[in-house]
Amino acid sequence: MRECEGINGQKSAERKARVARIITDNACIFLRRVRADWADEIRSGRLVLWLPVMMGLGVVLYFSASQEPALVACLLLSGLSLAGAILARDHALTFGLLLALAAGTSGFAIAAAHTAWIAHEIVTPPGFPVRLTGYVEKVERRASSDRILLRLDGPPVRGLSQLPELVRLTLRKGTAPPVGVRITQLAQLLPPLGAAMPGAHDFGRAPWFAGIGAVGFGLGVPKIEPQGAQPFSVRFAVMVDRIRAGLSERIYNSLDGVTAAIAVALVSGDRTSISPEVEESMRVSGLTHILSISGLHMALVAGTLFAIARGGLALFPALALGWPIKSIASVLALGGSAFYLMLSGNDPPAQRSFIMIALVLIGVMVGRRALTLRTVAVAAVIMMLLSPFAILGAGTQMSFAATLALVGGYEALSIAHLRSRTEGWKRWLIVVPLVFMAGTAATTLLAGTATAPFGAYHFHRSATYGLLANLAAMPAVSFMVMPFGLIGVLLIPMGWDGLAWPIMGLGIEIMVAVSDWVASLPGADVPVTWVNGTTLAWFTLALLCACLLRGMLRLSGFPFLILAALAAGPPARPDILIAPNGQTVAIRSPDGELSILNARRGRLTAEQWLGREGDRRTSADSELANAFRCDALGCTATLPNNGGQLAVSIRPEGLEADCLHAQIVVTQHMPPGECSARVITADELARTGALAFYQSATGLQEVPSRSPSINRPWLPPIKAVPTLDVPEPWPQGSAAAEAWAE
Repeated sequence: MRECEGINGQKSAERKARVARIITDNACIFLRRVRADWADEIRSGRLVLWLPVMMGLGVVLYFSASQEPALVACLLLSGLSLAGAILARDHALTFGLLLALAAGTSGFAIAAAHTAWIAHEIVTPPGFPVRLTGYVEKVERRASSDRILLRLDGPPVRGLSQLPELVRLTLRKGTAPPVGVRITQLAQLLPPLGAAMPGAHDFGRAPWFAGIGAVGFGLGVPKIEPQGAQPFSVRFAVMVDRIRAGLSERIYNSLDGVTAAIAVALVSGDRTSISPEVEESMRVSGLTHILSISGLHMALVAGTLFAIARGGLALFPALALGWPIKSIASVLALGGSAFYLMLSGNDPPAQRSFIMIALVLIGVMVGRRALTLRTVAVAAVIMMLLSPFAILGAGTQMSFAATLALVGGYEALSIAHLRSRTEGWKRWLIVVPLVFMAGTAATTLLAGTATAPFGAYHFHRSATYGLLANLAAMPAVSFMVMPFGLIGVLLIPMGWDGLAWPIMGLGIEIMVAVSDWVASLPGADVPVTWVNGTTLAWFTLALLCACLLRGMLRLSGFPFLILAALAAGPPARPDILIAPNGQTVAIRSPDGELSILNARRGRLTAEQWLGREGDRRTSADSELANAFRCDALGCTATLPNNGGQLAVSIRPEGLEADCLHAQIVVTQHMPPGECSARVITADELARTGALAFYQSATGLQEVPSRSPSINRPWLPPIKAVPTLDVPEPWPQGSAAAEAWAE
């Protein structure tokens, strides 16, 4: 028995040694492959692809600062880092680290310089209406109202220390004048926009970087003023508007209804006629990217123009043999894409797409490989040079995530070889359609996987059947909608565009039918609240490793992916929310949902609150304020957990009782001298922005959306202004308002 036990022990030890040897050998092989892949990355110069990443990190760090950095210090630090990298170029590791530091500090300095370049003041609105005079530079005709961008050129305005250059005003539906008209408009300016709650999107940043110095709403109808010398930007806007109006008229002559509205949106960028129901259907089905002019549209326009130009030139042997028709076609496609960018409104998504297409076409002109990760890197650098603040936007993040995944994915996996094995009719009837469907599926899967966490973080929803919808709709979009929309535009001078619009319309009908069908499937619209900022950061690192590295180095992204999964989870949900207007107030009901008072007065804020919790209710829901009890003096609601009261005062006569019975009082009026409640006034909300209260072990914890320590150009210290109680619908003006404006 002992001999058997000895033999068994010896065999067990041999097995363990063999397993250990196998593990050791495989680990050595793995490490050798990692070292070889790392050496290959260095030799090929692919580590340069990480410089835009460091540059973007510098931009993000700039916008995370609580105070505006000194531009001179930023430029000096960037210059010193770059000089150090140049001096250390003979030492590979030191050079690489200093170059990465130089890229990061350059991003920081570029963002600071861009802010200093466009710096302008945000107007502190007076508590009374003002009369503004200027040229209408942009008009948006929306479902419930009109919105104009007014370039002011009038005299100084009473109540304003400085006249802003641009003002954005919301007008009553149907009252917006045409682009280029000089008007006088009685308006009530509003405090600067901000975040709807702590940690939410800052709505004031994008208008500030667009040069908008004030926002507000119009009182009454605009009055037409005598024309003067229009500024260049207005003349350019008038020209573009006339072209867009002419195209829209040609489309409406051939199409109608939803089909015409979508055709106009895709050709001219005007989405104002698309109904909210259609937009919601496209959003739920995962096809909403088709309505926003971006990479897909630019690629189809440029590709169609390139194919038409090259095919047309190839019909003439003398040109085909004696001229570089491929480069000529690229120039024509680039010019057409630039015209489409101008026509579509020159929005940021279209700008990013045009930069990418331009780089691809320039690569074709000079005989270089068209679309590579280096192209994506150069496009990212150009975007950050032109508009560094755009990196914080959902559109930029999703656009580059999708492009990075597609280029990196197709670099590692190519299906082009499937086309070369079959010739003749079988290739065109069987292989080519199969390759197109496989390519569409792979494209949707790669882009959808890369952008899903970004979409969930920013919009708190996910399109469950996006792959199915894109597989069903993209053939119609790729072969009918966009190509024949472009052909229709090209045929307008000859008067034959009526032949193209019906085919485009048929493709749109197919697309809408697919969207409606997919949106009606069970579970098509899934609320997502578990993607937080930490999760998104780890996922971004995993995506970068998977796309920018090769070989075994791609596996370095898996630890970051695991960390992203571990960090996932819904953010802390506030129990009380108070909007900056002091009238829209939310409290968490016993069923766990938010109950919102005066949601229509603060529609944008209320729907942001609901959206961040995955709540599909809207501000128009009649049961939204069911936790509040109201009378002529004000409204009250029971606080979560502790049974106290929150009071929203409407009239000053009720303040004394509110101070006696409520723990929190929200009021637009001056409270009594002795008030035991926590009183939140308009003056305080003007400084703090939206307030949130979270339940903790020690009671309610108060968190402002604007920290008092933060002072950036787009978030300047502001003073409280008297609230003008505006009834709905929009007023036509009043004698009191006219007197104030005079």
